[in-house]
Order: sequence, then structure tokens, then C-alpha cells
Amino acid sequence: MVTRRDMMILGLAAPWLTACGGGGGGAAPENVVLSSISDDDWSRAAPESEGVSAALMQTLQTEGAQIPSLRSLLVVRNARLIGERYYADGKSSDLRHIRSATKTVSSLLAGQAIRDGKIRGVTSTLAELLPREMAKVPASVAGNVTLAQVLRMRSGLAWDEDVHLQELLHTPDLASLALGLPIAPLGPNGPYWNYNSAVSHLVSPIVASAYGEDTLAVATRNLFEPLGIRQVAWQRDATGAILGSFGLQLRARDLMKLAWMALDGGMWQGKSVVPAAWLTESFTNHVHIGPIGDMSDVGYGYLWWRGMLGGHQVITAYGFGGQLAMLVPDLRMTIVTAALWDLPINEGGANEELMFNLIGRFLSKL
Repeated sequence: MVTRRDMMILGLAAPWLTACGGGGGGAAPENVVLSSISDDDWSRAAPESEGVSAALMQTLQTEGAQIPSLRSLLVVRNARLIGERYYADGKSSDLRHIRSATKTVSSLLAGQAIRDGKIRGVTSTLAELLPREMAKVPASVAGNVTLAQVLRMRSGLAWDEDVHLQELLHTPDLASLALGLPIAPLGPNGPYWNYNSAVSHLVSPIVASAYGEDTLAVATRNLFEPLGIRQVAWQRDATGAILGSFGLQLRARDLMKLAWMALDGGMWQGKSVVPAAWLTESFTNHVHIGPIGDMSDVGYGYLWWRGMLGGHQVITAYGFGGQLAMLVPDLRMTIVTAALWDLPINEGGANEELMFNLIGRFLSKL
């Protein structure tokens, strides 16, 4: 079972990392409000019209109510919203932390930067991509680490997500922290896979440097606006850098837009948003991990998780506590959940397993 992921979500955030829904002081995440939210941003359909029985959908939604932390559960098939349920105080207008699913959004931005010619490719090194940040850490040994290694969590830089949690949360400059990490021992096939929220943060300053713009401005223009995502909030570190590993807040309906676009080869309403080739490469297993609850054969791509669940291959953006944007390609289906995240590690991890298992039971009937 995966245990060391997204540990920064424990409500222990530094003053500039304001917790949403769980207290904590400091400045709020930066908000982008493009226009008012509309309730008709998804085409709705009865589940039966898309090959899912009403009884099965009702069972999924009813069983979801048995997970106390769950706040929203959405299902889309063939680009039509066939299931939507909010629990407890949850509602469709909520901006909720997607936690480490933020990493997956960063991966999408990196793919767009390569498409736009702003980054040469995944073999580009941190020395090439972050010269200004590297200059701030003159003793850094990270210069030869490639973008591909960052995206695969195989940077070869020493890190323990549990041990370094407090350092991660309280450093004012996450890029300098990541670039200052020492080299880790190599495995027989090169650097080991190691979940590293410090190094994966670097995708954000890489994107900002590539465009010469703030990451949030780039994401708004290239990703959020094309998908009709009208409101977001995204946290920064004390240097002003958007956090590449966590801190993005979205509505569940808008996270679903990202999921469906990714499943549909990067297309949204007939227009390409993210290159299909980038998504294919991003979904490719680069390491074997697992299992997570009933999800077996778990692997990792470019900041995407993948595995087998309920007899189907699934590809998932995944944040602590059960923030999921799951693609089920053979069913032309996407599933999104949002849940409380400011929980003890054991409780949050247990809830994640419950959500994977809930979805697995649903998928096994399709």
C-alpha cells in the first residue's frame, strides 16, 4: 500500500500555506474569478441513456454517504453528467483543495509548454530550465536532473516525505529546498521511484520560467479559460511562486472538466487543449507500485497514477483524503470525488481506500 504521499495536508501548514476548511491563519490562496459560475456547464443525462442502470447509480451514491468525509461524487460518461451527489455541507459551488492532484495539473501545463516550444522536451535539465533558481543554490547537485525524472518521481534526489514534512511546510522557498537536496543512492536501474513533493513543486517554476509569466497566469490562459473554468484558488510560497505539488482549489465540476479533457485525448468541445501525445506518454507506467485499496497493479506516469480497479484500467489524479479525478478509458467514463482533507494521516488514508473500493464496486458492474 502507498503510504508516503501528500503528507503536507495535515493542517500543519506554514503561515503562507493557508488551510481550507480546517483553520490556519495567513493570507488566503490567490483567487482568479473570470465570471460567475453557471449550473449548466455540463450536459446532463439520465444514467440509463448512457448504459448505466439507475439502480447502480443509486447504489453508488447511497454507499458514498457511508464515507463521512466524502463531500461530492460525480460521474460523466460520453461527455454527459450522469451522476452528481453532494454530501453533508458539500455543494456544487465549493472550491475545494485537490491536494496532490495539483501535481497532475502541473504535468498538463508542462505538456502545453513543450507544445508551445517554451520547453525543448522532457530531456531538458534543471540547469537549463531553472538557471535563476539554480544560481540561488550554488552547491546544488540537481543540475543534470531532467524534466522527465521530475515528472516520474525518479529525480535521484534524497527525500523522505514523512521525515521532511515540517521542513517542506515551513521553508519559505520550496524551489531552493528541492534544488538543495543531496543525491540518493542509485538502484540497479538508476534512481529509485520516490514520492517527492519538494521536487515535483519545481514543475511550477519551470512553467513560469519557460513563459516568463506567473504560473497562475499561464494556467488561466492555457488551461482554465479554454475549459470554461471560471473560478480557482491556488496557493503560493513566501517567494510568490505558485505551489506545483499542492494548493490548487477547484469545484468538483471543474476538476471533472480536466478529467474528461484528458480522457478525450486532450480535446474539449472540439478544440485541442493538451496534446494527445503528451497525455499518452503521461499515462505510461514508469514504475510499479501498489496496491491502493482494491486498486491493483498500481503504476506511475508523469504525475498520474494508474492501476486496475473493478476489472478496468484506470488513470487517476490523486490527492490525500480522497481527492480523485479518475479516467476509465474503456468505458468512456470519468469519476470525480472531493472530500475533507485536514484529517490525521491514518484517517485520511483509510478514507482514500474506502473511496477506491466504492468506485471499484461500481466499475465491476459495468
